[in-house]
Amino acid sequence: MQKYLTLADGTQWIGTAFGDRSAEGAGNLVFNTGMLGYQETITDPSYLNQLIAFTYPLIGNYGIDPTVNQATTIGTQAVIVHELADFSDHYSSRATLDSFLFTHHVPGIQGIDTRELTIHLRHTGTQLAIISNQPVTNFQLKAASLPTKQLTPQPVPVQATHGSQPHIVILDFGEKTAITQELVARGCQVSVVPPTSSFKLIAAYHPDGMLLSNGPGDPEAQAAVLPLIRQLAAHYPLAGICLGHQLIALAYGAKTYQLTFGHHGLNHPVQNLATGQVIMTAQNHDFAVDPASIAKTPLQVTAIELNDGSVEGLTLPGQTVMSVQFHPEAHPGPTEAGQFFDHFIHTLTQEVVANA
Repeated sequence: MQKYLTLADGTQWIGTAFGDRSAEGAGNLVFNTGMLGYQETITDPSYLNQLIAFTYPLIGNYGIDPTVNQATTIGTQAVIVHELADFSDHYSSRATLDSFLFTHHVPGIQGIDTRELTIHLRHTGTQLAIISNQPVTNFQLKAASLPTKQLTPQPVPVQATHGSQPHIVILDFGEKTAITQELVARGCQVSVVPPTSSFKLIAAYHPDGMLLSNGPGDPEAQAAVLPLIRQLAAHYPLAGICLGHQLIALAYGAKTYQLTFGHHGLNHPVQNLATGQVIMTAQNHDFAVDPASIAKTPLQVTAIELNDGSVEGLTLPGQTVMSVQFHPEAHPGPTEAGQFFDHFIHTLTQEVVANA
Protein backbone atom coordinates (compact mmCIF):
# COMPACT_ATOMS: atom_id res chain seq x y z
CA MET A 1 0.00 0.00 0.00
CA GLN A 2 1.37 3.39 -1.01
CA LYS A 3 1.65 6.26 1.44
CA TYR A 4 2.24 9.92 0.59
CA LEU A 5 4.34 12.44 2.53
CA THR A 6 3.54 16.00 1.46
CA LEU A 7 5.19 19.14 2.82
CA ALA A 8 3.66 22.59 3.04
CA ASP A 9 6.04 23.85 0.35
CA GLY A 10 4.57 21.31 -2.09
CA THR A 11 7.36 18.74 -2.14
CA GLN A 12 6.22 15.14 -1.94
CA TRP A 13 7.66 11.69 -1.31
CA ILE A 14 5.91 8.41 -2.04
CA GLY A 15 6.64 5.30 -0.02
CA THR A 16 5.12 2.14 1.44
CA ALA A 17 2.80 2.11 4.44
CA PHE A 18 3.50 0.36 7.74
CA GLY A 19 2.09 0.68 11.24
CA ASP A 20 -1.56 1.70 11.06
CA ARG A 21 -1.93 1.61 7.30
CA SER A 22 -5.31 3.35 7.24
CA ALA A 23 -4.32 6.22 9.56
CA GLU A 24 -3.25 9.67 8.39
CA GLY A 25 -1.60 12.51 10.27
CA ALA A 26 -0.48 16.12 10.06
CA GLY A 27 2.01 18.14 12.09
CA ASN A 28 5.45 19.72 12.05
CA LEU A 29 7.99 17.44 10.39
CA VAL A 30 11.32 17.05 12.21
CA PHE A 31 14.30 14.77 11.71
CA ASN A 32 16.07 12.77 14.42
CA THR A 33 19.75 11.87 13.96
CA GLY A 34 19.98 9.16 16.64
CA MET A 35 21.36 5.79 15.56
CA LEU A 36 19.31 3.97 18.21
CA GLY A 37 16.49 4.58 20.66
CA TYR A 38 13.68 4.80 18.13
CA GLN A 39 11.16 3.47 20.66
CA GLU A 40 12.07 6.01 23.35
CA THR A 41 11.95 8.74 20.71
CA ILE A 42 8.53 7.76 19.39
CA THR A 43 7.08 7.61 22.93
CA ASP A 44 8.66 10.91 24.05
CA PRO A 45 5.79 13.34 24.84
CA SER A 46 7.89 16.21 23.47
CA TYR A 47 7.08 14.90 19.97
CA LEU A 48 3.37 15.56 20.45
CA ASN A 49 1.69 16.13 17.06
CA GLN A 50 4.98 15.95 15.14
CA LEU A 51 6.05 13.68 12.29
CA ILE A 52 9.43 12.07 12.98
CA ALA A 53 11.85 11.26 10.17
CA PHE A 54 14.75 9.05 11.27
CA THR A 55 18.02 9.77 9.46
CA TYR A 56 19.56 6.39 10.35
CA PRO A 57 18.70 4.18 7.34
CA LEU A 58 17.53 0.98 9.10
CA ILE A 59 14.95 1.27 11.89
CA GLY A 60 13.20 -1.47 13.89
CA ASN A 61 15.92 -4.15 13.92
CA TYR A 62 15.86 -4.76 17.69
CA GLY A 63 12.09 -4.61 18.10
CA ILE A 64 10.03 -3.16 20.94
CA ASP A 65 10.63 -3.53 24.68
CA PRO A 66 7.55 -2.30 26.62
CA THR A 67 9.67 -1.40 29.64
CA VAL A 68 11.45 1.49 27.89
CA ASN A 69 8.41 3.51 26.78
CA GLN A 70 8.67 7.14 27.87
CA ALA A 71 4.89 7.61 28.13
CA THR A 72 1.79 5.42 28.23
CA THR A 73 0.45 6.90 25.00
CA ILE A 74 2.09 8.02 21.76
CA GLY A 75 1.67 11.67 20.77
CA THR A 76 3.69 11.32 17.57
CA GLN A 77 1.58 11.74 14.43
CA ALA A 78 3.67 9.57 12.09
CA VAL A 79 7.02 7.80 11.68
CA ILE A 80 9.15 8.09 8.53
CA VAL A 81 12.05 5.73 7.76
CA HIS A 82 14.19 4.71 4.81
CA GLU A 83 14.01 1.00 5.58
CA LEU A 84 11.91 -0.87 8.14
CA ALA A 85 13.58 -4.04 9.46
CA ASP A 86 11.83 -7.20 8.26
CA PHE A 87 12.26 -8.87 11.65
CA SER A 88 13.50 -7.91 15.12
CA ASP A 89 16.21 -9.79 16.98
CA HIS A 90 16.78 -8.92 20.65
CA TYR A 91 16.18 -10.84 23.88
CA SER A 92 13.98 -8.04 25.30
CA SER A 93 11.85 -7.59 22.18
CA ARG A 94 8.16 -8.34 22.63
CA ALA A 95 6.80 -6.84 19.40
CA THR A 96 7.91 -5.39 16.08
CA LEU A 97 7.93 -1.66 15.40
CA ASP A 98 5.31 -2.30 12.72
CA SER A 99 2.88 -3.96 15.16
CA PHE A 100 3.67 -1.42 17.91
CA LEU A 101 2.63 1.49 15.70
CA PHE A 102 -0.43 -0.42 14.51
CA THR A 103 -1.55 -0.99 18.11
CA HIS A 104 -1.21 2.72 18.87
CA HIS A 105 -2.88 3.85 15.61
CA VAL A 106 0.22 5.62 14.31
CA PRO A 107 0.93 5.58 10.55
CA GLY A 108 4.38 4.93 9.14
CA ILE A 109 5.98 5.35 5.75
CA GLN A 110 9.13 3.58 4.53
CA GLY A 111 11.08 3.41 1.32
CA ILE A 112 11.72 7.14 0.88
CA ASP A 113 15.09 8.87 0.66
CA THR A 114 15.37 10.19 4.23
CA ARG A 115 18.78 11.70 3.45
CA GLU A 116 17.22 13.83 0.73
CA LEU A 117 14.35 14.70 3.07
CA THR A 118 16.73 15.74 5.86
CA ILE A 119 18.81 17.94 3.55
CA HIS A 120 15.59 19.56 2.35
CA LEU A 121 14.50 20.34 5.91
CA ARG A 122 17.93 21.73 6.79
CA HIS A 123 17.53 24.22 3.95
CA THR A 124 13.86 25.09 4.39
CA GLY A 125 13.47 24.60 8.14
CA THR A 126 10.84 22.70 10.05
CA GLN A 127 7.48 22.87 8.29
CA LEU A 128 4.00 21.41 8.39
CA ALA A 129 3.60 18.08 6.61
CA ILE A 130 0.92 15.48 5.98
CA ILE A 131 1.15 11.71 5.71
CA SER A 132 -1.83 10.49 3.70
CA ASN A 133 -3.28 7.54 1.81
CA GLN A 134 -3.93 9.55 -1.35
CA PRO A 135 -2.11 12.45 -3.02
CA VAL A 136 -2.96 15.78 -1.34
CA THR A 137 -4.65 18.30 -3.63
CA ASN A 138 -5.63 20.93 -1.02
CA PHE A 139 -2.92 20.98 1.62
CA GLN A 140 -4.44 23.44 4.08
CA LEU A 141 -7.90 21.84 3.96
CA LYS A 142 -6.42 18.37 4.44
CA ALA A 143 -4.23 19.49 7.35
CA ALA A 144 -7.17 21.15 9.08
CA SER A 145 -9.28 18.00 8.74
CA LEU A 146 -6.83 15.71 10.51
CA PRO A 147 -7.15 15.37 14.31
CA THR A 148 -4.52 16.50 16.80
CA LYS A 149 -3.61 14.77 20.04
CA GLN A 150 -3.64 16.19 23.57
CA LEU A 151 -1.55 15.67 26.68
CA THR A 152 -3.55 15.14 29.86
CA PRO A 153 -1.09 15.08 32.78
CA GLN A 154 -2.52 13.54 35.94
CA PRO A 155 -1.18 13.62 39.52
CA VAL A 156 1.04 10.64 40.32
CA PRO A 157 1.65 9.70 43.97
CA VAL A 158 5.05 9.33 45.56
CA GLN A 159 7.06 6.73 43.64
CA ALA A 160 9.43 5.73 46.43
CA THR A 161 9.69 6.15 50.18
CA HIS A 162 13.13 6.58 51.69
CA GLY A 163 12.41 8.25 55.03
CA SER A 164 14.66 11.28 55.21
CA GLN A 165 15.51 11.23 51.51
CA PRO A 166 14.57 14.34 49.49
CA HIS A 167 11.07 14.62 48.06
CA ILE A 168 10.96 16.18 44.59
CA VAL A 169 7.71 17.28 42.97
CA ILE A 170 7.73 17.36 39.16
CA LEU A 171 5.52 19.84 37.34
CA ASP A 172 4.54 17.70 34.35
CA PHE A 173 4.42 19.47 30.98
CA GLY A 174 4.99 16.18 29.16
CA GLU A 175 7.51 14.34 31.29
CA LYS A 176 9.55 11.41 30.06
CA THR A 177 9.28 8.58 32.58
CA ALA A 178 13.08 8.33 32.63
CA ILE A 179 13.25 11.58 34.61
CA THR A 180 11.29 10.04 37.48
CA GLN A 181 13.34 6.85 37.17
CA GLU A 182 16.64 8.73 37.40
CA LEU A 183 15.51 10.59 40.53
CA VAL A 184 14.18 7.44 42.21
CA ALA A 185 17.43 5.62 41.37
CA ARG A 186 19.23 8.35 43.29
CA GLY A 187 17.09 7.72 46.37
CA CYS A 188 14.53 10.49 45.95
CA GLN A 189 10.84 10.39 46.62
CA VAL A 190 9.02 11.68 43.54
CA SER A 191 5.52 13.05 43.00
CA VAL A 192 4.23 14.28 39.65
CA VAL A 193 1.56 16.98 39.33
CA PRO A 194 0.00 18.70 36.29
CA PRO A 195 1.08 22.25 35.38
CA THR A 196 -2.40 23.55 36.27
CA SER A 197 -1.74 22.77 39.94
CA SER A 198 -1.97 25.66 42.39
CA PHE A 199 0.84 26.66 44.72
CA LYS A 200 -1.34 25.56 47.65
CA LEU A 201 -1.79 22.07 46.18
CA ILE A 202 1.93 21.73 45.50
CA ALA A 203 2.85 22.95 48.99
CA ALA A 204 0.63 20.23 50.46
CA TYR A 205 3.12 17.67 49.06
CA HIS A 206 5.83 19.24 51.26
CA PRO A 207 8.48 19.15 48.54
CA ASP A 208 12.16 19.58 49.24
CA GLY A 209 12.63 20.61 45.62
CA MET A 210 10.72 21.25 42.40
CA LEU A 211 11.49 20.16 38.85
CA LEU A 212 9.89 21.55 35.68
CA SER A 213 9.76 18.77 33.10
CA ASN A 214 10.31 18.63 29.38
CA GLY A 215 7.30 18.93 27.09
CA PRO A 216 6.14 19.81 23.58
CA GLY A 217 5.49 23.04 21.78
CA ASP A 218 6.18 26.75 22.04
CA PRO A 219 7.11 27.77 25.60
CA GLU A 220 5.31 31.09 25.16
CA ALA A 221 2.06 29.11 25.01
CA GLN A 222 2.63 28.31 28.71
CA ALA A 223 2.65 31.96 29.83
CA ALA A 224 -0.07 31.31 32.42
CA VAL A 225 2.31 29.20 34.51
CA LEU A 226 5.11 31.79 34.76
CA PRO A 227 3.84 33.46 37.98
CA LEU A 228 3.64 30.02 39.62
CA ILE A 229 7.24 29.29 38.60
CA ARG A 230 8.46 32.48 40.26
CA GLN A 231 6.44 31.66 43.38
CA LEU A 232 7.86 28.13 43.53
CA ALA A 233 11.42 29.43 43.07
CA ALA A 234 10.94 31.77 46.04
CA HIS A 235 10.07 28.84 48.33
CA TYR A 236 11.87 25.74 46.99
CA PRO A 237 15.02 24.76 45.10
CA LEU A 238 13.95 24.65 41.45
CA ALA A 239 15.33 22.85 38.40
CA GLY A 240 14.15 22.78 34.80
CA ILE A 241 14.77 20.42 31.87
CA CYS A 242 14.23 21.32 28.20
CA LEU A 243 10.82 23.08 28.14
CA GLY A 244 11.25 23.61 31.88
CA HIS A 245 14.54 25.42 31.13
CA GLN A 246 12.80 27.68 28.61
CA LEU A 247 9.99 28.45 31.06
CA ILE A 248 12.46 29.49 33.77
CA ALA A 249 14.00 31.87 31.24
CA LEU A 250 10.61 33.35 30.36
CA ALA A 251 9.61 33.61 34.03
CA TYR A 252 12.54 35.97 34.67
CA GLY A 253 12.15 38.12 31.58
CA ALA A 254 14.19 36.41 28.88
CA LYS A 255 12.81 35.55 25.45
CA THR A 256 12.70 32.39 23.35
CA TYR A 257 12.84 31.80 19.60
CA GLN A 258 12.19 28.93 17.18
CA LEU A 259 15.22 27.11 15.80
CA THR A 260 15.36 26.60 12.04
CA PHE A 261 15.14 22.81 12.23
CA GLY A 262 15.53 22.08 15.96
CA HIS A 263 17.87 19.82 17.90
CA HIS A 264 16.76 16.19 17.73
CA GLY A 265 19.59 13.76 18.34
CA LEU A 266 22.08 12.16 20.72
CA ASN A 267 25.42 13.78 19.88
CA HIS A 268 25.16 17.45 20.81
CA PRO A 269 28.33 18.78 22.52
CA VAL A 270 27.61 21.07 25.49
CA GLN A 271 30.25 23.04 27.37
CA ASN A 272 30.03 24.01 31.04
CA LEU A 273 31.21 27.63 31.08
CA ALA A 274 32.49 27.46 34.67
CA THR A 275 34.65 24.35 34.31
CA GLY A 276 35.25 24.15 30.56
CA GLN A 277 34.07 20.52 30.60
CA VAL A 278 32.41 19.30 27.41
CA ILE A 279 29.84 16.51 27.49
CA MET A 280 27.80 14.82 24.78
CA THR A 281 24.07 15.20 25.27
CA ALA A 282 20.68 14.02 24.04
CA GLN A 283 18.45 16.84 22.81
CA ASN A 284 14.90 17.21 21.56
CA HIS A 285 13.58 20.74 21.18
CA ASP A 286 12.45 23.22 18.54
CA PHE A 287 12.75 26.38 20.64
CA ALA A 288 15.70 27.94 22.47
CA VAL A 289 16.44 30.81 24.84
CA ASP A 290 17.52 34.05 23.16
CA PRO A 291 21.02 34.77 24.55
CA ALA A 292 20.75 38.51 23.88
CA SER A 293 17.65 38.76 26.09
CA ILE A 294 19.36 37.28 29.14
CA ALA A 295 21.48 40.39 29.79
CA LYS A 296 18.34 42.23 30.96
CA THR A 297 17.45 39.50 33.48
CA PRO A 298 18.99 38.27 36.76
CA LEU A 299 19.80 34.95 35.09
CA GLN A 300 23.27 33.75 34.15
CA VAL A 301 24.21 31.35 31.35
CA THR A 302 26.04 28.25 32.62
CA ALA A 303 26.40 26.17 29.44
CA ILE A 304 26.30 26.48 25.65
CA GLU A 305 25.84 24.13 22.70
CA LEU A 306 29.11 24.10 20.78
CA ASN A 307 27.60 23.55 17.32
CA ASP A 308 25.50 26.72 17.25
CA GLY A 309 26.23 28.54 20.51
CA SER A 310 22.66 28.22 21.81
CA VAL A 311 21.98 28.53 25.53
CA GLU A 312 22.11 25.14 27.28
CA GLY A 313 22.08 26.07 30.96
CA LEU A 314 20.90 28.81 33.30
CA THR A 315 21.16 29.68 36.96
CA LEU A 316 19.71 32.39 39.20
CA PRO A 317 22.38 33.77 41.55
CA GLY A 318 21.21 34.07 45.14
CA GLN A 319 18.57 31.36 44.72
CA THR A 320 18.72 27.61 44.09
CA VAL A 321 17.44 27.76 40.53
CA MET A 322 19.12 25.84 37.72
CA SER A 323 18.15 24.52 34.31
CA VAL A 324 19.46 22.69 31.26
CA GLN A 325 18.22 22.60 27.69
CA PHE A 326 19.51 19.07 27.07
CA HIS A 327 18.08 15.81 28.48
CA PRO A 328 20.18 14.63 31.45
CA GLU A 329 18.03 11.47 31.72
CA ALA A 330 18.96 10.55 28.10
CA HIS A 331 16.86 7.48 27.12
CA PRO A 332 18.11 7.30 24.47
CA GLY A 333 21.53 8.88 24.50
CA PRO A 334 24.78 9.33 26.40
CA THR A 335 24.46 9.16 30.18
CA GLU A 336 27.24 11.54 31.26
CA ALA A 337 24.77 14.43 31.51
CA GLY A 338 23.15 12.68 34.49
CA GLN A 339 25.46 14.70 36.72
CA PHE A 340 22.81 17.44 36.52
CA PHE A 341 20.56 15.32 38.77
CA ASP A 342 23.44 14.68 41.14
CA HIS A 343 24.20 18.40 41.40
CA PHE A 344 20.56 19.36 41.98
CA ILE A 345 20.01 16.68 44.63
CA HIS A 346 23.26 17.59 46.41
CA THR A 347 22.32 21.28 46.41
CA LEU A 348 18.79 20.81 47.73
CA THR A 349 19.98 18.27 50.31
CA GLN A 350 22.44 20.82 51.68
CA GLU A 351 19.64 23.37 51.85
CA VAL A 352 17.36 20.96 53.71
CA VAL A 353 20.12 20.29 56.27
CA ALA A 354 20.82 24.01 56.65
CA ASN A 355 17.14 24.71 57.33
CA ALA A 356 16.69 21.80 59.74
